[in-house]
Amino acid sequence: MVWSKHLSRFTILAVALTLGLTTNLPAQVQAQLKPSSPSSKLPNQSKNSFRPPRTSTPVNTQGGASRGPVCQDKKSELKVIPLVPMTSQMGATVADYPTFSWYMPETSAQAVEFVLQDESGNAVYKVQYALAKSAESDISKPSLMSLTLPAFASLSPLEIGKEYRWYVMLVCNPFDSSDNVYSPYASIKRVAPDPALALRIQQATPQQRVALYRDAQLWHDAVSTLVELQRTRPDDANLPVAWDRLLSSAGL
Repeated sequence: MVWSKHLSRFTILAVALTLGLTTNLPAQVQAQLKPSSPSSKLPNQSKNSFRPPRTSTPVNTQGGASRGPVCQDKKSELKVIPLVPMTSQMGATVADYPTFSWYMPETSAQAVEFVLQDESGNAVYKVQYALAKSAESDISKPSLMSLTLPAFASLSPLEIGKEYRWYVMLVCNPFDSSDNVYSPYASIKRVAPDPALALRIQQATPQQRVALYRDAQLWHDAVSTLVELQRTRPDDANLPVAWDRLLSSAGL
């Protein structure tokens, strides 16, 4: 996954630290879209190293060469980045319906699509929704987005021990998918919860939970907890350090 030359951890930090959360999906979809806008940059200070779960070699794809000015931002190297450890593109979770997060660059795309696949490449869950635009422009600002799998009656929880793949697509042309922009594939694996860790999580503060999840290599749970903290405590002076430690622990 060669994207570090185009997007640094500081860019993700800048976006994450001004997380203004809204929900743009219909009520019946029950998945949460959480966008934000960019802010200041922070230095890197972390001694932790994220150790991804053992998995197969990740698959990288970058799609959609434009044949015309469908998305004006495609004139540059538009990057949609799954928020996962950089070396493996793989994150673990104990959640049955986990939360997925990704960095969304400034874009003129009208919609975004999220796709989750099983080990055979079959779509487990897919949803498409419109991107919010300002009244002054057709451009969506850079954002950190999160989507939680909805606990529909027809959508089974992720199976423990199985690996799933997911990606995000910017819909630049609803009539020709070859004009769309795809993120690289990322992977997620649900693991069995550790009873001792579960007890510590239950007794911990939300900010302590971030560190506990991080140290236990539960990437998606750490990110989703921190995203929720950013939403509920946007002025918490400890959050910039927590974001920096988490991102740097994953090599971002």
